[in-house]
Amino acid sequence: MHFKTKSLLAPFLAFTLILPVNIYIIGGTIGAGIQFPFLRYQETYLGTNIITILRDLDYITSGVIGGRSALSILVWALGTGLLIAAIGYFAVRREEDYETIRKPLALLTAGGAAAYLLSCILQYGPLFHGPAGLSVPVGVPLILAVAWYIAKVGDDGDEDED
Repeated sequence: MHFKTKSLLAPFLAFTLILPVNIYIIGGTIGAGIQFPFLRYQETYLGTNIITILRDLDYITSGVIGGRSALSILVWALGTGLLIAAIGYFAVRREEDYETIRKPLALLTAGGAAAYLLSCILQYGPLFHGPAGLSVPVGVPLILAVAWYIAKVGDDGDEDED
């Protein structure tokens, strides 16, 4: 793998886990928040909260959250898991030929983006707007851009001629 490609890939993958993925407004404008892969910052009439993905999963297993919201959270957790898997895959196989790791790495990253998008659709509807509120999945295109970079940039740091 060329130094330029290798040196950019690790920060790009790390970036996918820290960027804001979704900005949302809760139905009836009772609150709003920013959702990251591992947590969400939320302000409502009840106050300001930081809710981790582990807390959300605990809410599901304890029965506090159910139905469409629970499914949305589970799909969100899947997206985070796929991004973690992509980073782990890259860390373990980074010394191998880039051509052998490129496709699985791009698919894992794009899969994470797709899961986040599906999570937003499950919660807010196919137009990202409904009774539950409004969602703007701002980070999904950025994660897809990272997947595109992985898929299209070769060892020499240039786009492939496919």
